[in-house]
Parts: sequence; structure tokens; C-alpha cells
Amino acid sequence: MKKAESISLRRWKKVRFGLRSLASYTALATSLASLAWLSNQLEAVPAVRLEPWDLDAAPLVVLDAGHGGHDGGAVAGGTIEKNLALTLTLRLRDQLLSQGMRVKMTRDKDVFLPLEERASIASQAEAAAFVSLHLNTSASPDVSGIETYYTKRKTLSAQRAMQAKWSLATGSVQDERGQWLAKSLQKHVCQATQAVDRGIKERSYAVVSQSLVPAVLIECGFLTNAPEMEKLKKRTYQEQLTRGIAAGITQFVKAHQGRPHYGIQAEAGPPTAPVEEAESASPQ
Repeated sequence: MKKAESISLRRWKKVRFGLRSLASYTALATSLASLAWLSNQLEAVPAVRLEPWDLDAAPLVVLDAGHGGHDGGAVAGGTIEKNLALTLTLRLRDQLLSQGMRVKMTRDKDVFLPLEERASIASQAEAAAFVSLHLNTSASPDVSGIETYYTKRKTLSAQRAMQAKWSLATGSVQDERGQWLAKSLQKHVCQATQAVDRGIKERSYAVVSQSLVPAVLIECGFLTNAPEMEKLKKRTYQEQLTRGIAAGITQFVKAHQGRPHYGIQAEAGPPTAPVEEAESASPQ
């Protein structure tokens, strides 16, 4: 009797073990099926990176790769300015997009655009910032570093447009925003690259003096300086440089978000504007 009971008990334990194993495999199969379904769903949804910007009001930055088309810009050591400027501008675009900004390029291929058209693109888009990228040259091969240009005094047509847009009093208009943007860019890019800091300078280049938005022109390095040129050719340095520019743009935009005309003021007296200058080799 006891022997029969023992046999029955062993059989029951085997059956119970089998049922538990079957339940475990069933649960595992269900979990794997669920994971496969979730994986397929996630692959079908594009990756989204949440940024600190209001998605409905993400800042727009207009980027301008200097020169283009028949206007090659400076040439030194086998490097043409228009090509390197476009490479850097495309890298900068990617940096800004990764931070949640919107970006508009004046050119994304080798084409020529008049200077006034470049400035007009930024003005019509009401961009938070306009940045034009260039490469420098010097009569001395020892000169190196980065410098950023801005202007407080816009062209007469730009001043009139700003008066109408912001309901400013008649007279001369002064715009401090470009100087603030230049300071931010120069600080961050020099920290990121450890390049020689040649400072910010006021110059009436057409792309900054004709723009109605905060605008700067940054000279990213010297084609005529062999060590700097070698660095500018390398992807790692290009990433450092454009990351620094992006950080400067971001700091400026965040500080002035919601205050687009802060820094613009009308002055007494008839409106005046400086003579526009063409970009040229930097003096020592």
C-alpha cells in the first residue's frame, strides 16, 4: 500500500514539475513575443530627442557658408576658402540641429549668392541669429587664430526697416545685438579649440550690415598658417570648432529668447551708416 502511494506521489511530482515547466516556457515565449512586438514598434518610430526649447518656438539660425560658385574666396596651400567654409557650415548645422534648433542654410552646395541675398534670407526668416563662416589669410605665414566681426551701425535701408518693424523714433538706429553675439561666439570657440583669440572687431561687411537680425562674420582660421591649416583639415578639429560656435550661438539665443529687439535703440540726429567693406585678408 505504502509502495503504491509512493509511486503515485512520485508520478504526481513529475506531472506537477512538467506543468510548471510548461507554464514557464509559455510565459517566456509570451515575453519574447511581446519584446519582439515592442522592438518592431520602436523601430517604426523615428528617434526624438527632447530639448529645452519650446517645440513650437524652436529658434531659427541662418548659417552662411562664405563665397561659392565662381567666387572661390581665398586660396592658399591648395585649399579653396569656399569649399572649407561649406564643410564647416554643414558641421555647424548638424551641431545646432542636435541641440533642437531649426537651421536654414543660405547655400548647401557650391553655388554663388550675392551678399545682399544672403542677408535678406536671414532678415525675411526673422532668424534668432545669422552667422557667416569664412577662412582668413595674411601676408605673414606666422599669423593664426580666430576673429569675429560685427557692426552696430546698419545700412540706411536696414535702419529704416528696423524703425518700421519696431516702431522706433526717426533718427539713427544702433544695434548692439551683433556685438553680443560676436562676444559669445568668440569666447566659446576659442575655449573649444585653444586657438589664438584675435578678439571681436567692428567692420561693416555687407552680410552683417544689411541684416535686420543679430549677425556676425567669423573667420575660423588662417589658410596661410601651415599648422592651423593642417588642423582645419582634420575632422576632429572641425568638430571642436563648430561645437564651440554652436555653444556661442546657443548661449546668445537663450539669453535673448523672447526679446528679439532688445539692444536696438534709436538715437537723436539724422540717420548715418558706414561705408560697406569687402572681406579681405586680415592685417597682422
